[in-house]
Amino acid sequence: MFNGDRPACPKGCPGRVHRHGSYERFARPSGSERVRVHRFRCPECGITLSVLLKDQLPYRPVSAARLEAFFNEQAEAGTGPDPPPEQLEAGCLHRAWRRFQTRVQKLKDAFGLMINSASLCPGNLWKQMRLAKGNVHGILLYLARHHKCSLLGDYRCLRVAG
Repeated sequence: MFNGDRPACPKGCPGRVHRHGSYERFARPSGSERVRVHRFRCPECGITLSVLLKDQLPYRPVSAARLEAFFNEQAEAGTGPDPPPEQLEAGCLHRAWRRFQTRVQKLKDAFGLMINSASLCPGNLWKQMRLAKGNVHGILLYLARHHKCSLLGDYRCLRVAG
């Protein structure tokens, strides 16, 4: 997320990043809808970055809102996505939950004292992360800004190069 017409350089370079094209990606697991992702390049350090729309997740064709509803259901903190996911989306959501389960320790470390980490299972971790940051958008922003990682992976695009 950023203010204005373009983001700042993640390495803190002065000046403005330049538009560097765009690409399309799937917005839904079925491939029926695509969205355009804008790219930027810092002329000073050469880093390039892509800016996802608010409801997009890195490398996942499901919306953040649908993922949040599904994770709430898995953590027994909600009823799940409405309408229920179709087969392709359900597969994406189940894979995302399995990936989340492998990242419990990494996410516990990232949230530190904001969560009570005594015998934390994935469902309890999700509930405490939601309590600390409000929703999946708050969680994603916190992880990207403060730990250069994401909910489901440590993507190179979230790390400061160099």
